[in-house]
Amino acid sequence: MKPKSAEIRSGIVLFQGRISHNLMLDPMVSHTYFLEDGDEVIIFDPSCGQEIAKEIEAHIRSRRKAEAEWRKAILIAGHSHMDHANNFYLSDVIGAQETHAFIHERGFQDGRVMNEPVAFIEKVIEESRKYYNPYMTFSIPYNLLMYPFAALHALFPALAAKVFSVIGAIPWPRPVNGSVQPEPLGESELQVIELGNVKAKGWRLGNKLILPTPGHSPCSISLFWPEKKALFISDADWIGNPVFISSSLRDCISSLRRMRELTEAGKVDLLLPAHGQVKECGEEVLGHLDSHIRRLEDMRNEVLSAYHSCGGEKDVCKLTRVLTQRSPLFRMLKLVNYPRLVVFVHNVVAVCLREEGILN
Repeated sequence: MKPKSAEIRSGIVLFQGRISHNLMLDPMVSHTYFLEDGDEVIIFDPSCGQEIAKEIEAHIRSRRKAEAEWRKAILIAGHSHMDHANNFYLSDVIGAQETHAFIHERGFQDGRVMNEPVAFIEKVIEESRKYYNPYMTFSIPYNLLMYPFAALHALFPALAAKVFSVIGAIPWPRPVNGSVQPEPLGESELQVIELGNVKAKGWRLGNKLILPTPGHSPCSISLFWPEKKALFISDADWIGNPVFISSSLRDCISSLRRMRELTEAGKVDLLLPAHGQVKECGEEVLGHLDSHIRRLEDMRNEVLSAYHSCGGEKDVCKLTRVLTQRSPLFRMLKLVNYPRLVVFVHNVVAVCLREEGILN
């Protein structure tokens, strides 16, 4: 499907991504937001794949023909995951005199952005297998494909992860870098910034702010444009949160509450996620944030209830089966993630137990 673009508000253009039906066959593609503010242009979440990138290139050329002149170009990845931190070459297409690309410092490893598909998938598998066998979590018919990996895992777990990662990465586009190297946003450089009747901790970016909003990932950030009352939140409201073992349910809730505080103070009336619908007007934004906070709190309570009702059961796979049988919330999560990657539901359980000190 060809990406669609739409002007959300003056100076804000959305390039629509798409939800993957099966991560083993096709990639997730995040929305990209193209912001113009005088002689400055910002691309938030440059997404992945040629289809959406070509659409953004065409928009850049169109704006050039309309005599747009940009002195400064900034690319910001909401976090380092593969469907967000790609297409950095678009900074070269813009061709501004001054160009920067920013990612939170925790999105780097050994000086490189952690967005390479094979390495990313391998890390997901390695983290998950500390708590359960990820190859034994797939439902029919995908479980049949997983049996060879489960057998290899029993003898050579690292090799199984490597082979699975190489195969799983086949559909995913490789990062397309530009001439400008991404710069890390260091937490030691965070400032407390007064926004009228509310304070926020973040990094100044001219008349805008980059805010740390961890939870979906440790390196998740959001962009706040006070003049537009617009908050670009990447995957902070992803329905599957906490998706990965490196995710944090507590941080998810904390980040959403900080967004709610900004909204209650009248600072936000436009919420722009990396997937799903844009939320407009303060009441709609508050309702959306509240529903996600309640879902996360209910999720934690249901995991702990299942843990206690099963006599302190610590087997993540057993608890996941119990929850998907008993809980409408976990049945929904399983349905949402099937057949993309069902280990996501198991990761939710593991993260909840780990953060309560039940699992190491």
